[in-house]
Amino acid sequence: MASNCTGELLYSREALAEVGTVELVLYGTAGGFTFIVLLLFLEEIVFFWRRYSSAPRRTKILLILFIYPVIAVTCMTTLLAPRTTLINEFALNIVLAVGVYQLPLLVTDYMGGAARMVKTLSAIPVALNMPPCCCCVCIPRRTLTRRLLRRMKLLVLQGIFVRPVFTYIAAVLYTDDRHTPGTASSPIFVLCAVVLILSFLCSLYGLVFFVRAADPYVPQAMLKGKLVCVVLPLVLVTVQKNIIVALSSAGIAICTAPFTSMSRGNILYAYVLIVEMFLLSLLARALYRRPDVPFPPPPVTEDKAVQCVPPEPRRLRAAKSLPVVTEEIEPLTDNLIFYMMM
Repeated sequence: MASNCTGELLYSREALAEVGTVELVLYGTAGGFTFIVLLLFLEEIVFFWRRYSSAPRRTKILLILFIYPVIAVTCMTTLLAPRTTLINEFALNIVLAVGVYQLPLLVTDYMGGAARMVKTLSAIPVALNMPPCCCCVCIPRRTLTRRLLRRMKLLVLQGIFVRPVFTYIAAVLYTDDRHTPGTASSPIFVLCAVVLILSFLCSLYGLVFFVRAADPYVPQAMLKGKLVCVVLPLVLVTVQKNIIVALSSAGIAICTAPFTSMSRGNILYAYVLIVEMFLLSLLARALYRRPDVPFPPPPVTEDKAVQCVPPEPRRLRAAKSLPVVTEEIEPLTDNLIFYMMM
């Protein structure tokens, strides 16, 4: 096959036509890792379906764990069919953004709901100089309110719209031959990279806020470890890809038939991401596949203490509601004398 250094992505038949021994080993190990990740997720579905009685909490955890098999499957598809890169990235970013947003919802669920979380955390002001703004010591502490909690959720929620939308725009421009994915010189790539990094930083700030605020009250939930399992896929998908694309554009990956430098960069990125998802799925399995976490006790003060009085039985309440009728009864002796005279 002739050398293909034009920068265009290959079709699956071209990518698999002259695959060497090294590529076969890579495809085989990547397929094995992907299959194991899928099996682990299916086993986790069975576990949570049997052990968790709360359907909303079970759904949130499964959506978070769904991140790893989706990333592994989309990367495996990219290895086999390089021209589907943007379609796979679009599906990957949708699932990743939805899964990341489940963590603040899960933290709120652990705290017993938004109202209970605000009531529990409102006594102590919350520090807002958190990563990635940990160096900004001038940020004042704030008392947790429903408005602040809603804003932090919006910081994480924006990723559900920003990531898929910009990936969709890049896919549309690629089909119109105005954008080639994986080229650092493309202005569309630069714009998408900047926007996705900013979106990642906003999501990271909101996630760290929820975990730092709730972790002292539910230490058995291991929220810091769960935060790592959610943030690392964001870092690997957002930052790692830009690094590999920059190296491919600089000519680090040599263009040899049938793969271009860009195609080899995509193969490296997809293969490394599959291996990383396999390791992260094992870590997430150890942290999330645990017995259900009970809600923390609500804070009760002396002036707002509520004394629980057991309700009265229904029959007793009904008897009390009936009117009492009293009648005068004649003495028994008068009645006997009356009947004797008759």
